[in-house]
Amino acid sequence: MSKGARVRAQRVQAPQKRGGRRVKTPTPPGETGSRRNLYLGVLGAVLVLAAVLVGASVLSSGGSSSSPKTTAISSVGATNKLLAGIPQNGNVLGSPNAPVTMQEFADIQCPGCDQYMRSAFPDIVRRYVRPGKVRIEWNGIAFLGPDSETGLRYVDAAGKQNKLWNVAELLYRNQGEENSGWVTKGLLRSVGEAVPGLNADTVEADVNSSAVNRNMAAAANNWTTYGLSSTPGFAVGPTGGTLQVFSPSAYSVNAFAPTFEKYLKQRK
Repeated sequence: MSKGARVRAQRVQAPQKRGGRRVKTPTPPGETGSRRNLYLGVLGAVLVLAAVLVGASVLSSGGSSSSPKTTAISSVGATNKLLAGIPQNGNVLGSPNAPVTMQEFADIQCPGCDQYMRSAFPDIVRRYVRPGKVRIEWNGIAFLGPDSETGLRYVDAAGKQNKLWNVAELLYRNQGEENSGWVTKGLLRSVGEAVPGLNADTVEADVNSSAVNRNMAAAANNWTTYGLSSTPGFAVGPTGGTLQVFSPSAYSVNAFAPTFEKYLKQRK
């Protein structure tokens, strides 16, 4: 039962229907007239009280019987520290006034994307994004399997609360084997609850929203426009200007730095 759902104790009546058959409440031997009515009244009251107690128990537990079980995840502290205080607006990480923009194309299940997010992304954030030099735009692509779309929808839905990058970062840091079913409701719930300021219930309600569908379609269109065929993919250039596809020689900040510095010098 979802949180906040009302639990109503329904009135118990006799006779009751079961599978289309009317089942009468049995009468004890020798019970007739007023004694029989008294027995039925007491029995009905007991059943109503039991229903109320069961309902109250479920309500007090927050409806946990139908809520997904959370899954232990790692790197929560590191992710929250890395991104704390950096502006996020939908799929964009970094200052809107940053002179350089990088488009990132990624699949939640992609091992190369995971390597980039672990090895290069944190240093790029510290050296270029946090100081306001570079802004990064997320383009989620789902082409490796069902887990790709499930994870991507959750990431994009978190973007409606400006927490997309926290969720993406945590999913990569807890990435499972490709197409193994690792993107479970429990994992997503754990990730959502680990992000400060993110309402996990709202994210779950938004995963199939029209806004998420539009974001996925726009990302796929951008991916095609840039002529990309794999992930991770990147395009870098002056903010507001033409971006060029960029293929780093390695997944390290030093492989990205020369390109960033080139465009930063052009904007001075």
